[in-house]
Order: sequence, then structure tokens, then C-alpha cells
Amino acid sequence: MPGPNRRKRYLMKSRLQNRYLRLILLAIVLPTFLFSFCLCYLVFYLMAEQLGIPESIAYNITPVLAKIGVILLLGLPVISILLLLWGLVISHRIAGPVYRLEQELDKISKGDFSLRIRFRKKDELASIAQGINKVLDKIGERQRG
Repeated sequence: MPGPNRRKRYLMKSRLQNRYLRLILLAIVLPTFLFSFCLCYLVFYLMAEQLGIPESIAYNITPVLAKIGVILLLGLPVISILLLLWGLVISHRIAGPVYRLEQELDKISKGDFSLRIRFRKKDELASIAQGINKVLDKIGERQRG
């Protein structure tokens, strides 16, 4: 059962999360294309120049290249989707607390110094929340004293 602090959406309207997910997508796509290009280039280079493969042997290697292509076409999208989902979870753990921090600071800036910022156990930025809560405690002490 979801707790009171549980966020319901993993994809938020946060520039931080969007920027992080774009970076992850770029980190997935660029190495994938580079790896695929290098693998195909290596195979063709070995066939054409290094080994001087006759056409009969090249004819037998062509199905291997086709299987490599199929493996790349089927495997890389699955791996990319899994990595992107993992990135979404990680970005949610970072962007969610930032979003909540912005909301709580907005309430505090309107004069409600009794609020304290609390994060979930797995959220990042807990040390920042503790620091802000200490500042709020000192402000509360000054107002009382």
C-alpha cells in the first residue's frame, strides 16, 4: 500500500529529469551505433583485405553477418529499453526530491516556518533537507526568543 509520501508518477514535468533522460538516451544510442559500425567494419575489413577471402568463403560468411545483424536489431532495442527504464527510476529518485523541495520551499517562503522537509528513504538530497530544517529551526528559535 502506498505511503503518504509516495509519488504516483515516475515521469514528471521536470527539466532536471528530462535533461537526465536525454543524457541516458544519448549514452545508449551513441555507443550502440559505434559498436555496430565497428563490428561490421571489422568483419568486412577482415574479409576484403586481410584474409583475401575467395567468394565461396565470403558466401558462407554472409549468413553470419546476417545473424549478427539480427542479434543487434533484436537485442540492442531490448537492452536500450531496459537501460532507459532504469534511468527513469534513477532520475525519479533525483528529480522527485528536487520537485518536492521546490514545493516545500515555496510554502515556507510564504511564511509557514513550522514546515519541515521530509524525503522518502531511497530519495537523494536528504542532507540538503536536513540543512534546511536546521535553518528553519534557528529561524523558529529567533522568532520565539
